[in-house]
Amino acid sequence: MPSSLLLARRRVALLAVSCAAVAIPVAGCGSSSSNSSAGAPGTDPAALLPASVPVYVEAQVRPTGELAANAKTVAGKILRTTDPGGKIVGLIDAAAKKKGGSYEKDVEPWLGQRAGIAVTGVRGGGGKDVDVVGAIASKDDDAAKAFLEQYVKGGTRTYRDVEYRYDSGDDLAAAVVDHAVLVGTERGFKSALDARSGTSLESAGAFKKARGTVGTDGLGFAYVDPSRFFDLALGAANGSGSLKGSNAQSLQAFKGLLTGSGLQSVAASLDVTSNALRIDAAAIGLKQGGGSSSGAGAGDSAAAAASAPAGAWLSIGLGDVGGTFKSSLSTLGSAGATGGIDPATLMAQLKAQLGIDINKDLLAWMGKADLFVKGTTMSDLGGALVVTSKDPAASKAAIPKLKRLLSGLNVKTADLSGPGTGGATGFTVAVGGPVAGGIKVAAKDDKFVVAYGASALKDALDGSDKLGDSDPYKTAAGLLEGAKPSLFLDTPQVVKLIGSVAGSNQDFAKAKPTLDAFGPAAAGTVREGDVTHLKAAVSVP
Repeated sequence: MPSSLLLARRRVALLAVSCAAVAIPVAGCGSSSSNSSAGAPGTDPAALLPASVPVYVEAQVRPTGELAANAKTVAGKILRTTDPGGKIVGLIDAAAKKKGGSYEKDVEPWLGQRAGIAVTGVRGGGGKDVDVVGAIASKDDDAAKAFLEQYVKGGTRTYRDVEYRYDSGDDLAAAVVDHAVLVGTERGFKSALDARSGTSLESAGAFKKARGTVGTDGLGFAYVDPSRFFDLALGAANGSGSLKGSNAQSLQAFKGLLTGSGLQSVAASLDVTSNALRIDAAAIGLKQGGGSSSGAGAGDSAAAAASAPAGAWLSIGLGDVGGTFKSSLSTLGSAGATGGIDPATLMAQLKAQLGIDINKDLLAWMGKADLFVKGTTMSDLGGALVVTSKDPAASKAAIPKLKRLLSGLNVKTADLSGPGTGGATGFTVAVGGPVAGGIKVAAKDDKFVVAYGASALKDALDGSDKLGDSDPYKTAAGLLEGAKPSLFLDTPQVVKLIGSVAGSNQDFAKAKPTLDAFGPAAAGTVREGDVTHLKAAVSVP
């Protein structure tokens, strides 16, 4: 392990041990209770951290009520035990034993309701040293201080009238501050103390909007300020002297994209029900044309994902492929990401080099598309990209042009023939590998297909049973609140495929009981004002 990574790992060792207790409520090992520390279990970690942090992650380490019950149920299914708490406490005790402690004696007495950790800065050449700080709510400050005395070796120092413990070997500073254990690298720790007399993360406008967008009632919450994160990375690159030439140009192009996108922040929340895990991720302030409430192409992408053949274990729907590509190329050109070449000029250059007009011969007729994969053994594995054509005559005319292009690149092709072609026009490209059938490129009616695998083309052209009508798809779709799936993954089928390849592999045998706990999963987007939500969920039946 690189020394810089090892050092970073040592720096957050204490924080990791403490925050590992996030799993304890999942196991149902008790709920928070108030004591003399003035309602300390409700301490908001973000109130102790600086408003300027670019990355922040928070967890409810002691949820209550229905959330705690759901977490315990799901943890029991995943860990395959009626006592998930005992298992998790055992893992924490194994780590704490090295310092002669235990969860029950050293952590449980003071652990409050929430814990949060933030990145505050980077130092050194290439940003190899990362400054972090975390705040863990305390319900018993005396017990929390005793914990720090045992786990943070070294002397004491004072900053802004706060006495703290400091381990110079691990660059680890810690103290009990405002009913919370504040711990991190010394720079990160001091930045949190500075925030007490300035603006905290909790009161920052963008942060409050992020919390209000995805909520903080679930098990976890994450927040990223893209602009500050970029500036942090840019500062690290400048400090290392590596920001030169093409690297500088690439970073400037990215900054242009970021500025032009209108993106203010990214937030995500993790929630749990009695039979599922859910994530709501949101891009806040992101510009989007057309004024669609569901986002450009979102409806098409969901319909495309549902149109995959029944039995597919992966389906990814895409919206208006041609329009999206042209719009993205224009955006990249405006941001300078095409090397200063106008997109129209770039397309003309490609036409001269390849002998094919990308806009006219391909993008103009491309509508929604779906990428699917099916099969649970290597012998029946296959998949296809299926593009719905806005102009069937144009998509059919693209077949010989693509064939000529590949021939010019010394790729061997053959006319499409044999069973499963269904009268489609196309060609085959022979490729090596364990999946039989090669790559088939074909057009029929309003479908343009690129298929891989013996029966994939037939599956793609067959208009009968659809994935959207299957029970696994309906189960996964039902977990998304307000969004339709643009992505579907039938986890049990994937586990079967891995098992057929792994055979008697011992590592897979150990992991399989955990993998078997998960059912179908799905993800989809929905647009609400200036917020684009990505909602994802996996069932835990």
